Amino acid sequence: MKIDFKKFLTVSLAALYLVFANYTTIYAQELQISAESAIVMDAQTGFILYDKNMHELQYPASIVKVMTGLIAMEQYGDRLYEPIEFSNHAVYSIPWNSSHIAMNEGETLTMEDALYALMLASANEVANAIAEHISGDVNIFAQLMTRRANALGATNTVFTNPSGLHDPKQVTTAYDMALIMREASRHPRLLEIMGTVRHDIPPTERQPEVRPLRNSNRILWDNQHFNDSVIGGKTGFTTPAQHTLATFAKQDERELVVITLHGQGRYLYTDTNRLLNHAFAIPYVQTQLFYEGEYARTIPVYSNWGRNREQVGEVVLQVPENVYLELPLGHDMDLIETQLYTPSQVVMPVHSGNTIGRIIYSVGGNFMGDIQLKVANTVLPPSPVIPDPPLLPDPESNYEPVLTAMQAMAENYYLSFILPLAIFSLGLVFSVGLFRLHRNWRQAKGGKYSVIGSSVYRR
Repeated sequence: MKIDFKKFLTVSLAALYLVFANYTTIYAQELQISAESAIVMDAQTGFILYDKNMHELQYPASIVKVMTGLIAMEQYGDRLYEPIEFSNHAVYSIPWNSSHIAMNEGETLTMEDALYALMLASANEVANAIAEHISGDVNIFAQLMTRRANALGATNTVFTNPSGLHDPKQVTTAYDMALIMREASRHPRLLEIMGTVRHDIPPTERQPEVRPLRNSNRILWDNQHFNDSVIGGKTGFTTPAQHTLATFAKQDERELVVITLHGQGRYLYTDTNRLLNHAFAIPYVQTQLFYEGEYARTIPVYSNWGRNREQVGEVVLQVPENVYLELPLGHDMDLIETQLYTPSQVVMPVHSGNTIGRIIYSVGGNFMGDIQLKVANTVLPPSPVIPDPPLLPDPESNYEPVLTAMQAMAENYYLSFILPLAIFSLGLVFSVGLFRLHRNWRQAKGGKYSVIGSSVYRR
């Protein structure tokens, strides 16, 4: 079979063009999103994969209940069996036509069943009862909600009630709600409740019938909008807020948070599915954050901790190994923040390989990981000064050093004492001999002499 190479090349290039054209469109296209504000956040890294007016203030509606459930799980996660009693205020302070499960004053539910009612049926009287059980008062609980949100970095959010019923003062942003949903997703039991399609609340002391609950989040079960990557979420609606939706999804090892605020009802799930498809298609690349042996800091080493201490050296702190992080293609490295924690000084001894200090890295204030730093050099106390041992004679030297020393001493003794004494003695002998000779000579002449002291007198 003869192949037309020119035609084959033309078809191949056209196919490649279509592939790369579609690939480019995935990341470059302007998504058609009906919601006024929207965000897609990587739940693991905190990177923003899509943003539409994410810092614009909006009314949250019932996705406020994500924060209510988060606080309940943080405080009662190990006591979900604890009963909650419904007060008159909890039951009758909500509008009659708002979401509820017809709880009665004095009736009780376990905290677990209350969370199912909160997330699946969006029951407002249940939100009030949870708030009163935790804080004793709905308003006090709302203040707790705001403080918890601010602590997560959601600084533009103000909560005034636990249910999401409209209040002009209760506002949030898509970015803030993404931070809250991200934190809620770290509680597997809460995430499981948010992803449950159906749950039956058993009969209580005031209600002999089972209360069947069905999740209002259609993306979990409706064939038209179903997305199997969605693990859980929460819907919301009020006339001022319009439609809101908080979603947590997972595909392979990637986890995403999607928030849409002030959306249109018929596009509520379409928006979220479009955002999920867009974000899951973004490739991730292994990015090296730190290199093995990378310099971190130099700190001084002192002799001791006392007042009279002195610096005896310094040590260099290094990154002990390569550190990698899976990050979305085209990410901004400036978003990665690092904080270095080391002592200002250390005391010897310090050995190479010791662990001193660490580096914490985060994205947008969200902790990603840390790495311990290692010492690159050793600083030890100075060795004590030991005097040289005395010089011992060498058996093979015939004691020449010792003999030489003795000879030197003998010479010094001879020159300083023996020689002068010998000269003096010779002079004395010579003088006595000369005197005797002179005396004998005088006697021969007939004279007499007597010796007194050192003088000689003639008589």
